[in-house]
Amino acid sequence: MREGWEIKLLGEVCDILDNKRKPITKRNRVKGNIPYYGATGILSYVKDYIFNEQLILLGEDGAKWESGDKSAFLIKGKTWVNNHAHVIKPFRNLLDDNWLIYYLNFQDLSPFISGMTVPKLNQGNMRKIQVPIPPLQIQKQIVSILDQAFAAIDQAKANTEKNIINAKELFQSKLNEVFSQSGEGWEEKKLKD
Repeated sequence: MREGWEIKLLGEVCDILDNKRKPITKRNRVKGNIPYYGATGILSYVKDYIFNEQLILLGEDGAKWESGDKSAFLIKGKTWVNNHAHVIKPFRNLLDDNWLIYYLNFQDLSPFISGMTVPKLNQGNMRKIQVPIPPLQIQKQIVSILDQAFAAIDQAKANTEKNIINAKELFQSKLNEVFSQSGEGWEEKKLKD
């Protein structure tokens, strides 16, 4: 561990607001423009809200928890959260929200998962997740570097996808060009012939 970095349990450095979550069955949801969140993101939009601040959600059940699975994500403003996502409010004098999200998303949390039939990250186990706590300025610097790196990766992916589309279009264009122009000695016949 680096100098100035501490290791703390998640439950020691965050308020856990799970007691404020309320699920709404699909038939009882009144449509609106407020995001209604579950374990992996927005499920629908509802008329009312239970939270009105920046918070972190971490999938409790119905999520994946291996490194890179993105089971933690940020929510802002008016929101409603069901009981399939933990609601976390970091102590912001110790933790940057985005630092915690990156950390949780790139750790293998599967050792904290219980349940064979329905895998679940219960609150007791979640509170025991060890989190490195570098100084806040270092957290912000690391987040900035990671944001830039992932933006570059996203741009590279978009460029690659565009290049593939362009290559397919070029190939189709050349193919059409070849078959639309008859060369000397070419004759047209029906497929059955």
